[in-house]
Amino acid sequence: MMSKGEKGIILLLENNECRNSKLRLVKLMFLISEKVRLYDFIPYKYGPFSFQLYHDLSRLEREGFVSTEDDAVCLIRRDPPKIDHKLKSIMRMDAQRFAALDDRQLLDYIYDKYPEYTIFSLYRRTMQYDRNSKGIVTIGYEGKTIDKFLNELIINKINVLIDVRRNAYSMKFGFQHAKLKNYLEKIGIDYIHIPELGIPTDMRKQLETLEDYRALFSQYKGELEGKKDHLEKIKSIGQDKKVALMSFEKDIRCCHRGIIAERLREDGVEVIDL
Repeated sequence: MMSKGEKGIILLLENNECRNSKLRLVKLMFLISEKVRLYDFIPYKYGPFSFQLYHDLSRLEREGFVSTEDDAVCLIRRDPPKIDHKLKSIMRMDAQRFAALDDRQLLDYIYDKYPEYTIFSLYRRTMQYDRNSKGIVTIGYEGKTIDKFLNELIINKINVLIDVRRNAYSMKFGFQHAKLKNYLEKIGIDYIHIPELGIPTDMRKQLETLEDYRALFSQYKGELEGKKDHLEKIKSIGQDKKVALMSFEKDIRCCHRGIIAERLREDGVEVIDL
């Protein structure tokens, strides 16, 4: 099934008559997503960028909808999917609005209007950024795209992501061990996986109520006492750098990272839940 973002890519190519470089496609999709959320974006080498968009573009190419030869993105299969009227109108208006701008002019427009996306730019920077914080926070990625998640780390000036999942695997794009580590490195964040702080999958089965979670976490908290070396490692890193403890669940009451945070607080360490 085609996602809303993939439908948007096809519609954008239709409205731009195959005159898109990859850079132009990404920047136009960024401007459109400011009005109707199709993709989330992070600051990157040439302003706003989306790993999810590139992933979807590759899928559309494999499915025979587009070609991306020599950095030019062209629509080659013209059986457009159904898409709502509001999005069609926005696509059409933005295609017309920016048609007269070449890629450099489009980039300049975005850089001037959205300086927060230029902090890692190789083109020019209109806003400064440094990771000069330290301490420990917790974060879950449930309900977030990889780009939204990464942008939260950037905004919070995270230096090190510590993955406390038992198995660093996810059906959700971008959160598998290798991909996540790669994407983090691209934006200057170190990745550490501590599977020993995770909870085995079989222990998570049939968890339905908060009482179920409380019983599990009571057992888990006791087990943490035998894993003080890992807790000390986290505390040590947090003394010099900003650390994010990551797992899946959005609600920290249903996640073991909350128990880790609670245990660290008992040692007098401040931990903030994002």
